[in-house]
Formats: sequence, structure tokens, C-alpha cells
Amino acid sequence: MRAMTLEIERKYINVDFDALRPALKGHGARCAGAHFERNVLFDTAGELLLLDKRLLRLRTQEWPDKKRYLLTLKSPRESQNGFKVCDEREAEVADGVSVSAILEGLGYAMTARYEKIRECWRLNAVEVCLDVLPFVTAVELEGDPARLSRVAALLGLDERTASIKNYHDLHQDWRRRHNMPFERSFVFSGEQRRFWRKKLGFAREI
Repeated sequence: MRAMTLEIERKYINVDFDALRPALKGHGARCAGAHFERNVLFDTAGELLLLDKRLLRLRTQEWPDKKRYLLTLKSPRESQNGFKVCDEREAEVADGVSVSAILEGLGYAMTARYEKIRECWRLNAVEVCLDVLPFVTAVELEGDPARLSRVAALLGLDERTASIKNYHDLHQDWRRRHNMPFERSFVFSGEQRRFWRKKLGFAREI
């Protein structure tokens, strides 16, 4: 289990990944590959975590040859100088199905699901994630604020596209722009899911 850490991040919306990858390679960034990711949010019947602006999440990261499950509790702090800041407690667990059952047995229920494709790079002690979601593409930088700013400048990321909103808030913004009703979950269509899993090298469709 990982002790509480401070998560500091900033997102950049609608970045051209094909242009960004050569820049990452040119500056010596290391790529850890891409994976398919499923996330489930849990809350009490009265949504007390949401009211307290906390997040309880079970994440499944999937590669063609392995899976990883992470249970995370996030508590936001006041944003600082254009960075999103959260206290984060996270533990890797062996069995996502069992953990879901335990949470449900404790009175928690699933309140939202979301999926994304995440391609992870590391540059100058900053994590650079290239994220594909059903409604947007984005680059998420996480690390020390000074280093994060330097990496953003090195990669030529446009500060006009920067955001400290989480993906749930960005999703609601997108739905409002398209005159769509409120919906917490955002998952790929069956066709999109098959496309991405095939591209990532999965032998079996789901």
C-alpha cells in the first residue's frame, strides 16, 4: 500500500499526439507503453463522498498479458498556481471483483464508470500521460510544479489549452456544449472498444 501522497497535475486538451511523440523522444522521454483502463467510482447511498469532494475509485489497468487493480481515495486540496492538487491514498489489490464485493458489503455502490486508453511516458521526473477518452483526447502531466512547467514548455504544450478540471467535469462541459443531458459515466462504444483493444494487441475482443 502506498502512503498518502500529494498529487499535482495539469491537463492539456486536444493535443496532437502524433506531433507530441517525436518531441518526447527527442528530449529523451521513456515510454512505458499503453493500456486499456476501466474505472469504477463508489459512494454511499447519500453520496457523502461526493458531497465532501472525495473520490473512491477502483481502477483496472489491462495489457495483453496482464491486469492490475488499484484502489484509490482522493481528497482535493486548494488548487495552487494553475495546478490541481489532491491528497491521494492508493493500494494495489489482487482481485478487483472481490474488492468490489467488499465495498458493496460495506454499503458503497457504484455511481459511475469511465474508460480510457492511457499511454505513459516519463520525462525529467514528470509523468506524461497521453489519454484517449470517448469524448476527448488530453495530455496529463503529473509531478513537481516547477518541473511540470518546464516539461510543458519543452514539449511546446499550449497553455491556452491547459485545464485543472478532472475528466468528469470536462465530460459535463462537453455534454453541455452538445446539448446533452447529465450523465456521469463515459465509456467507449462496443465498436470503439474493439478498435482500441485490437490496436493495443489484445487477442480477444470483449
